Amino acid sequence: ELLVHKPGKGAFWNTGLEAALRARGVTHLLVTGVTTEVCVQSTVREANDRGFDCLVVADATESYFPAFKQATLEMLVAQGGIVGWTADSAQVVASLRAA
Repeated sequence: ELLVHKPGKGAFWNTGLEAALRARGVTHLLVTGVTTEVCVQSTVREANDRGFDCLVVADATESYFPAFKQATLEMLVAQGGIVGWTADSAQVVASLRAA
């Protein structure tokens, strides 16, 4: 299990996460966490800028403000998923089982 101590909002800034993922051949990320509009969004945007395909597990993120969570999820998938995609955990589990 990879453990990343992140000093900032996103998981890529000033960490070894990108190198660790590349060494393992990872190209796609399932992203969860809190808060949706800060740490999750920052991580997904950083990952996208580095060429990773991201799916945010919507019901596995949270915010203090439901409207912020909803707005963030909508921004991520805008323009045909320009930053990433979202799905609920049941959809993710069903897809993984079918694969």
